[in-house]
Parts: sequence; structure tokens; C-alpha cells
Amino acid sequence: MNRIISVIFLSGLLMAGLSLRTTAAERPEIPKHEFRSVWVATVVADWTGVGWPPPEDMMNNILNRAERLGLNAIVLQVVGRGDAIYPSERLPWSHVMIPPSGAYPDWDALQMWIDATHARGMELHAWFNVNMIAYGSTRDSDREDQLHVKYSNPEWMAYNIDGGDSVMTTWLNPGHPEARAWQVGNVMELVENYDIDAIHFDYIRYDNGGFNTDMATMQIYNEDNIGNLADWRRHNINTFVKEVYEGIQERKPWVKIGVAPVGHYNPQSADGWAGFWGYNSAYQDSRHWAEQGHVDYIAPQIYWTIGTPPRFEYIVGDWVQNRKNDRHLYIGTNPANDDVRREIGNQIDTTRSRGAEGQLHFRYRSISQSWSVFSGRYDNKAIIPAMPWRSMAVPGAVQDLVAYPGNLEVQLSWGKPQSRDEDARFRYAVYRVDAQDQRPASEIIEDASFLVALTGLTSFIDEFETGQQGNEYRYIVTALSRNNVEGELSEQQVVVTSAGEEPMLATEFELRQNYPNPFNPETTISFRLPEANHARLAVYDVTGREVAVLVNGTLPSGSHSVTFEAGSIATGVYIYRLQAGDFTQSRKMLFSK
Repeated sequence: MNRIISVIFLSGLLMAGLSLRTTAAERPEIPKHEFRSVWVATVVADWTGVGWPPPEDMMNNILNRAERLGLNAIVLQVVGRGDAIYPSERLPWSHVMIPPSGAYPDWDALQMWIDATHARGMELHAWFNVNMIAYGSTRDSDREDQLHVKYSNPEWMAYNIDGGDSVMTTWLNPGHPEARAWQVGNVMELVENYDIDAIHFDYIRYDNGGFNTDMATMQIYNEDNIGNLADWRRHNINTFVKEVYEGIQERKPWVKIGVAPVGHYNPQSADGWAGFWGYNSAYQDSRHWAEQGHVDYIAPQIYWTIGTPPRFEYIVGDWVQNRKNDRHLYIGTNPANDDVRREIGNQIDTTRSRGAEGQLHFRYRSISQSWSVFSGRYDNKAIIPAMPWRSMAVPGAVQDLVAYPGNLEVQLSWGKPQSRDEDARFRYAVYRVDAQDQRPASEIIEDASFLVALTGLTSFIDEFETGQQGNEYRYIVTALSRNNVEGELSEQQVVVTSAGEEPMLATEFELRQNYPNPFNPETTISFRLPEANHARLAVYDVTGREVAVLVNGTLPSGSHSVTFEAGSIATGVYIYRLQAGDFTQSRKMLFSK
């Protein structure tokens, strides 16, 4: 059933935001389905858990800007150098989480990021550096209760001189089976404890040329009797990827696996670049991982410009032409380089015309200085493409979709689709179109220019500026599954006649979904009475204990709103109940600190 909502504003016409921005004729059309993301680094301080501004404010600034820029996913560095930004029983705290006092954090940064990202309808991919394992400085914890692996298991380490900086680098040697198993365990702890959308691996390779101890290690750990040292090295990395895939499939099969390999796969694909190839130099066979079905997407780091070898467009084309098993390609770009940033719009066009499914930009600080950094390529919102090899189950329609027109705003609220999957989690797409457009809703939602919001909440406020009144609009809301499969539609109609009167004559009692939901620290609860009546609105915890009484008295007919401040209550689900005469209705809300 299609759920469409029409709204008439007070006077004038709303002209902005309903059509595609004019673009050059040669540019590819802005797609409705596309992965758009940015690497948010903690090792190099795009975000830190200490200092000023406060970490939560810093996070909100990043997410708000990312959302306004048109991004739909965040790749957050959670394991940088054998340490973590979240509480772990296996890894020490990252130095970016420890203040000068040396005190350990008493809060969970990763959960904060997950909650905030999901509330905005974005995905959170946990960026995990695999084999670049240490800083080689005092940042590597030597505390007895937080001992870094380079101190607890020095036999697993390998050391190389970085040719560019002449600095000794410390690596986890993937030739040691116990080292690989330890790292797989770290990944599984992360996956089991957090509702992440994907694990995203970086440095999932050897250092350039391997390690000078590899031949000796191969003599000890070579159960498959591999005769070639390069093949043995690749086998070690392949084994890690396979074991991670099997572990995630067993525990949380909906969690996606992504990798960010070296941009140049081999000499044939490098467009003359003679320096560093993933397959030959780093023993990183990412195309094999895709062919085996062990990864869901590849984000090759193609950090070059268009037109001059090594050409960005050539390398993108090589990855697309050599795609394995239909796995998605999210092209990694490098706007940290001034020349790349100046042409980033053209690079996005190139990825679209070559057939990649999205882009991933390095890094947040490089795209945060200008609102026009993407040159209009993300003017329309986009939904992350579904992966056909994962569940393609279509969500049902959202429940009880209603709209509350007000003065220069429309508040939408709805309930989650019915689902038998206890692990289901939904995002929602909100579309707005002029009511004179009478095409079927199923056709309208194919046009990305009508997509006005993606959200993880079950409510949304569409705001308008003075002078943008007078048109009638249809609102369409759909649910998106974990795999971004779009659900069914439904419909209802509401009319606003003037600013000073009720948007719609109240003919029945109604208790609306609170907004925002989840909330922290406060939320608004609205309800409607068809006649003057004694009303009682109270909040209860899940045990039935009364937490607060928000209304208890006689009220006139019409719409009413009250604010609930959480105060010191615990994080969790709460129930609010309206009683008025013979009418009683309850709804649930989520308080998340």
C-alpha cells in the first residue's frame, strides 16, 4: 500500500529543492544509489577523545558537515596501531583517548559514534589497521595492565626501514599463525560487541618487499608446503581474510567486510607506475578475496590525478574491468593532495562513468574546508547500493505514518515495519514531491531529486523558509534494510489551511510518536484531543514503574505538546501513556546517553 502525505502551506510557492541542479551536459547523472564516504582518522587527529572541543562536539561537527556534504557513510578509524578507541579486553587504549593525567576513559567513544551515525541514517564502517601495528614511540602502551602487543609478544614483530622517512616501522608478521589468530580474535571482539555496519581493513598486507626474516619464518610455518616465498606471503594474508570472513559469517552475517588495498594492483594495471604494487610488492591479492566471496567491497587507494601517468581514470578502469564476483568498488581518492582536491568533481564523474559503485575520500580534514568541495556532485542524497549476494528481503511498509503540518514545517512520524528478524535494524528514506505530480509513488522514488532525508529515527521535521508557502506536497517514506533494500510504501493526506488555525480538525484522540527518538537529553511528545477532556500523560520504565507525570489536568480540544527531560534516568526503552476519558494509548521511546 502506498503511503503518501500531501500538505498545503499558507501562501506563495516552494520552488527550491525539487529539481536537479543544472550540470554540464557531459557529466553522468547523479545516481540515487551510491556509496559516499570519508575516512575519519584518529591516528592523525581528524577526531580525538581528549582535548578541545569536547569529543562529542567534535564528532557532531564532523557528522553534521558530512551529512550536509551529501555523504551517507563514515569510515572511522577504531584500531590504529594495535590499540583501540573503545574498551577492549584484548587491546590497550589508544593514546588519543587518554588525557594528560593518564586516566583511562570511563565512556565508550565507539558506541557514541555508532549511535550518532545511525541516528542520521548513515552507515558506520569500523576502520581497522591490520599489520601496521605500532607507532614505534611512547604512544605504544607499556603499562602492565594495558600492554601493547609489541611488548607482550615481540616474537610476532617484524621491522623495516621506511624508505621515504628513514624511520623504523613495526609490523605484525602475518607469517606467524598465532599472530594471525590473535588479530582475528581482536576483529571478532569488535564485531561481537558493537552494531557496526562493516569492518574496513587497511594495511592488510606486508610492508614493501616483505621482511628479511620471512624465509626463516617460512621454514617453520608452511603446512601447505608452498614452494615460492611470494606465494607463501600472499597465502598468509589470504588466510587471515578467510578466517575473519568465516568468523563474521558465523556470528553476525549481516556485517559487511571492506578492504582498502594499494591502488596499483600489479605492474600491468599501474599505468607505468614503477614504485609499489599491491600484488607484487605488498603480497596483497585483493581480487582473490573478492573472487572467493570473502569481502563485500574493495576501496582501492587511487591517489593520483587525471590525465598524467599514473592516470586516475586508467587505474579506475582497470579495477572495474577486473572486478571479481560482482563485488562493489568504492574508489579511494586523495583530496589531501591539492591537485586532486581541485579536480575531485571530475574524479567522481570518472568513477561513475567507469561503473564503480561509490567513492571514499581521504580524509575528513581534506574535505572540511569548503562546502563546495564536491562541486555539486552530491547535491542529491543517495542510498548506499544493496549487495545482491546478501539478503535482498524487502522490508514491509512503515507503520502508522502521519504528518503534522505547522508554521513553515511538517513533522512526520511513523513506526518500524513489522519484522520477524530480531536482528533487523532499519534506516528510512523520506521523499517530497509537488502534489500536482500524480505519478505512482513507486515511480517518483526512482528520482533522487525528490529524496530529502535519510534518517535512522522514526520521525523527521521538514523545515521551510518564509515565503516558501502555498504548494501542496506529497511525502513518501520507505524503510531500508541493513543491506539497503528499499521497502514498501503507504499513504495518508493532511491539509494545512492557515497559520493561525489547527492544521486539521481533530476528530479523534491521537498520541503521536515522540521527536526526536532516540533522544538525549529531551524529547517532545504531542497528542490530539477531539474535545475538552481531563488528560493524564505519564512515562514508565519497562518494569511499569512510573518515572514522570507530564500532564494531569483538563485541556481544551486540539493539539498539545509537552517536553520530557530525561534527567538522571538510565539509558533504555521507556513507555509513555496518554489517558483521556475512555481513551488510552501508549508508545515506546528510547533514551540514549
